[in-house]
Amino acid sequence: MLNWITKSGVVVGSFLGWMALFQWTGIFLKRYFCHHQREISQHHIMNVCEATVCIIQVHLCSLTNVPRSFLGCMTSYIKRRALLVAHHVVIAFILCPVLVYRDGIGDFFVGCFYCVELSGPFTNMRIVLSRFGLKDSKWYVSNGIAMIVSFALCRIMLIPYMYITYGYTYQLNVIEVIRKIPLHCNLGCLLVLLPQIHWLRLMILGAVKLCKGKSITESDEKID
Repeated sequence: MLNWITKSGVVVGSFLGWMALFQWTGIFLKRYFCHHQREISQHHIMNVCEATVCIIQVHLCSLTNVPRSFLGCMTSYIKRRALLVAHHVVIAFILCPVLVYRDGIGDFFVGCFYCVELSGPFTNMRIVLSRFGLKDSKWYVSNGIAMIVSFALCRIMLIPYMYITYGYTYQLNVIEVIRKIPLHCNLGCLLVLLPQIHWLRLMILGAVKLCKGKSITESDEKID
């Protein structure tokens, strides 16, 4: 009974702590931008708050029950998941600041990039189903199909869709759009697109293995 009460207390305390951190971050950001006489939408403030909580939570989880030194674990993980780490570093330190400090320019492209996360529930559910030993279930297969389709549409086809739609609006072909858009925007889209193609390839290979009755390795599942 005491053990159950302790665990419940930890859960409730953690929930209140993370919610408080989220609220305090929002208050700080509002005061910061107000002091510097900059306007920022509530939507962007909440995005930054969410990212801040996630960053702190991940680091605290990494420090919990680590059998080796923290530096050794980090080095090992980076070596095994270099592309995944680089992907999130780019998002955190390049794409997020661009979304906040863009002075209201490029709403269409920002909206499109938010659609990237529509595939997230399916990629995460794949891991959950695997951990519960449901790889042979119809739920795993159905989720896998939805994951591949949503990933292809939201993370691969999204990029050419943005260029084509932008060109259609201003009566330009794709080549003219590439020339008109700033170089750093084109490079940013390319940096986002290339890892997605790699991960979609892994998903398809995993689906082929599953259809052939082969087991899916842990490396096949680590996709984001």
